[in-house]
Amino acid sequence: MLFTYLLKAVTIGFSAGITPGPLQALFLSYAIKGGWRKALPAAFAPLMTDAPVIFLVLIVLNRLPDGFIRALQIGGAVFLLYLAWDAFRSFRHYQNVDGGEVPNGWQTLLKATLANILGPGPWLFWSMINGPNLLKAWAISPWWGVAYLACFYSAFVLTNMVLIMLFATTRQMGDRVRKMLLLISVFVLAGFAIYQGLQGLMIL
Repeated sequence: MLFTYLLKAVTIGFSAGITPGPLQALFLSYAIKGGWRKALPAAFAPLMTDAPVIFLVLIVLNRLPDGFIRALQIGGAVFLLYLAWDAFRSFRHYQNVDGGEVPNGWQTLLKATLANILGPGPWLFWSMINGPNLLKAWAISPWWGVAYLACFYSAFVLTNMVLIMLFATTRQMGDRVRKMLLLISVFVLAGFAIYQGLQGLMIL
């Protein structure tokens, strides 16, 4: 029975890592701009954000008004637009990407952390998918709960790292491909920002 919970944790962690979203678009942007060494710290952003998310979702969030999530969505949308603009500036001044200013590891981690916690993804994910699984494992034994979290985050972070490494290989595919992928990351980030903002305003 424990193996079933652990297998579920690994599967969900892998799925969360490969599912396209703002965090994955940010991985692409930073991997192209700075290479895997500077982008890799961003893979650990969920470890920085999910502790308060898990606490609030499992203990507090259900008691908060619906406006809390909407405000979070709008704030996250604004920050995603900032990240899209940052990627667009790198696209416009692409000739300086390799030799100019590139965010260091701590900066990429900070921005990825903010993007993650300001988006509705982690909140909805833990309230609807992973939260109930964690509670079931914890109800059997706290050690089961700890094992579930360890397996989930091992799979999640490892998947993020592999994605960043794969994205970084595009740096060897020529300037034209890299510039195109950077532009794609701009549109993806902007698209998520618009969609998230409209949801926060209850238009969608």
